[in-house]
Amino acid sequence: MLFERERELEMLDGLFAETATGRGRIVLVSGAVANGKTELLRTFVDRNNSGEAIFLSATATAADREIPFGVLRQLLECMAVSAEGIEKLISPEDELETVRRATAALLEVSGTAPLVVIVDDVHHTDEPSMDCLLRLTNRSRSTRTMLMLAESAYDWSMHPSYRIELVRQTHFRRIRLAPLSVTGVSEMVTQHLGREAARSLACEVHEATGGNQLLVRALIEDHGDAVETFERDSRVAGESFRQAVLTCLQRSGPDALAVARALAVLDTAASSDRVAKLIGRDPDVVTRLLHALHALGLLDGDCFRNPLGRAAVYDDLPGTELARLHTGAAQLLRQGAGDAIEVAEHLVAAKSVRADWAVGELRRAAEEALAVDDDAAAIKYVEFALSVCTEARQRAQLRMLLIRAEWRKDPGAAARHLTALFQEQRDGHLDADQTAALVRYGMWHGRTEEAAEALDQLVRLRPTVNEPLGSLLSSTRDWLSHAYPQFLPADIDGAPVPQADSAAAPPAQQDQAAAVLSAVLSQGDGDGRCTRVAEQILQGTPLTDNSLEAITSAIQTLVYGERLPLAARWCDMLLAEAEARGVTWWHAVFSACRAEIAIRNGELVDAERHAARALDLIGPDGWGVAIGVPLGALLYTATAMGDFESARKYLKEPVPSAMFQTRYGLAYQRARGRYYLATDRLQAALADFRYCGELMTAWDLDAPALVPWRSDSAEVHLRLGDYERAQQLAQEQMSLSGSPKSRTHGASLRVLAATTGHRGRLRLLKESVEVLQVSGDRLTLTQALYDLSRVHQVLGEFGKARMISRRAGRLAKECRVQRMQEQSAPSHEQPLMLVPDEGDTWKQPGTPARQAADMLTLSERKVAALASLGYTNREISGKLHITVSTVEQHLTKIFRKLKVKRRTDLPVELEFHAASTA
Repeated sequence: MLFERERELEMLDGLFAETATGRGRIVLVSGAVANGKTELLRTFVDRNNSGEAIFLSATATAADREIPFGVLRQLLECMAVSAEGIEKLISPEDELETVRRATAALLEVSGTAPLVVIVDDVHHTDEPSMDCLLRLTNRSRSTRTMLMLAESAYDWSMHPSYRIELVRQTHFRRIRLAPLSVTGVSEMVTQHLGREAARSLACEVHEATGGNQLLVRALIEDHGDAVETFERDSRVAGESFRQAVLTCLQRSGPDALAVARALAVLDTAASSDRVAKLIGRDPDVVTRLLHALHALGLLDGDCFRNPLGRAAVYDDLPGTELARLHTGAAQLLRQGAGDAIEVAEHLVAAKSVRADWAVGELRRAAEEALAVDDDAAAIKYVEFALSVCTEARQRAQLRMLLIRAEWRKDPGAAARHLTALFQEQRDGHLDADQTAALVRYGMWHGRTEEAAEALDQLVRLRPTVNEPLGSLLSSTRDWLSHAYPQFLPADIDGAPVPQADSAAAPPAQQDQAAAVLSAVLSQGDGDGRCTRVAEQILQGTPLTDNSLEAITSAIQTLVYGERLPLAARWCDMLLAEAEARGVTWWHAVFSACRAEIAIRNGELVDAERHAARALDLIGPDGWGVAIGVPLGALLYTATAMGDFESARKYLKEPVPSAMFQTRYGLAYQRARGRYYLATDRLQAALADFRYCGELMTAWDLDAPALVPWRSDSAEVHLRLGDYERAQQLAQEQMSLSGSPKSRTHGASLRVLAATTGHRGRLRLLKESVEVLQVSGDRLTLTQALYDLSRVHQVLGEFGKARMISRRAGRLAKECRVQRMQEQSAPSHEQPLMLVPDEGDTWKQPGTPARQAADMLTLSERKVAALASLGYTNREISGKLHITVSTVEQHLTKIFRKLKVKRRTDLPVELEFHAASTA
């Protein structure tokens, strides 16, 4: 027996001693089910049955309640009364006489020796036997009779009048058994598992059981699976514990079991009122039953104390009862304006629902789940709704929601719904917004014919157009014009390009974003209006599924509008958000955008990393026709870094034929052309560049910022020796490039320089380098510096040639370009190999220049940038419109701040970093 129960045993021993002296006693041991009442009684008998006392014991059960004198028969059998004698004593026809004779017989025994009458679970005693026990209490005060009764607290099956009759007796005592304390639990664990286990497990076991002895013992028996059993977050109960929980509930009665089952189903949404409504019981009764379950050690408030207890009750529910309770719980929560996700969880758990409102609740819950980025839950709700929905239009709308939810994780897998959706669209089950979304899904996966058919139906609605549909057609037109111009219907409505200072309402942001991207690609952005609108959109648009297209269009507007530092900052922020929220689709899209920005900045390692990540996240199937973006970026970077083996591997990747009818195919085709150019397959390269030009011209997207096909073609013609055609193409590219400060203009200057004599080439290359430093294109800047070094060498200016060559080599290392080949003019000379000097290491891109930029003033940075390119003090004076003396003073300060002694030690990319961080 536990030391914690010694106090109660000593009390019983004292009362027994008083009984032996002729002072009768009545003891009622009260406690929750399985809290040690029976063990206490047995221990008391074992300690005191060696003397002359006579012990009679009986255990009442719920089944005995309907058998007259069932408990009395058990007591008489303990007196060694024969069956015939018992039948003579008990007369069911005359209960009153039976009670009188049985009481007399018991009191007669107490005259010869102390008599202890024990009835366990007395609350289940049949009424005639209870009458006999009450008669005995009235006659036992001055006899050697001790009546010991044990009852379960919170059990109201016994009529209150019987309990009152006991309580009013002067020789009555009540012993209330409380649950075990942590100390008591520790003692039990020590007895079975040892002191070391008790130190580590006692508190957890007590918290899991509330001190209920049966539950504690069950957990100890399950110690073979100790890690799972005692882990609070475990969802798997040991078999002993599970059976102990169910035993406690079954012994507590059917009403307590019903309440426990309702609690298991409602879980965290449980309350006494909801439980009462769910099982159809009186709220006051339910409140008392909740107190009983709390005393049992199963509950903490209105919820299960431990997930193991809930799991035991929940798993024991029959299937039909489980479905009934879950359906009822869903209805209760819905009527009480409960959370839609909780309602949906109950509906799904019910596995079969017929309520008309269920589909609507499941759809609402799926939308809410997507709003908090719980894609798996949203998919679960929609799939279940589809399994029970029979109405055609509702099914079509649910399928549209399902493809959206699945697209966030795997656009390739989501494509399986397209066939059914296109058919539902033909049947008229999708509205205009859903049709426009379906067109986008279809185009992405190359289902161009079906998408064009759906788009045609959308356009045919124009005679009855309302304002929302007009806006939808406008945004669809702009989206097609920059992404899929091949499929742009001739009769679709257009819309003017928005002004930067116009107040854009949130619903129009997608329209604005599509319009400005289309405009910057077809007209350029000479006045900066498009990029200003794009930045406004990014500042005022939270990232959601519906806003993703607008946000990516805005970023691309910044990219093609030559605002690369700003585009990079926004893209990095959005990448971080997409990753934090766990939306794979968003993460992949922004990774591809970031790869394109890195390529334009000449950050080849970053470009390769982002492009590979984009492709890994959703795979080639998920990218559909847009595979050209990440795959083209990988092909371009591998070629630029001289890794032709990897480039050939990327070229072998299959791509959909429909890709070449979209804007996404241009990036891939240009990258393939650059590979052909780098590997001396000049005619193949020229064919790719020309085809890009033909498509862009036909689509009215002839924007050098998108694909500079003219300067690319000019490089091929230079290698072929056609200087006149190369010069013509380079000049055309420069005239279309817009700002003379753009990276496209700087790259075109470099190509144009190769078509002129040495002095003209020197002037153009210096101008090209200045522009490229400001625009941030590190790779093309490296090429221009290499070309500039060669010109100085030809002109006999060997000091300048060496200085600039070292700058080019250092920048090439940062770009991870392992071989720089002069492609601006045909030459039989060996290409310059960029090998690190002994002791030199690959540097983190841009670190020295960024440090220098922070240390110098703006004027000093300009002087340092020009000096690093070999400009004399007088030339710097003329370009910056300052005196030669001022130039000398600036250089003195620059050398001191940067701790260098020569111009050759100055960072060549100073101006680039100054511009990119401004």
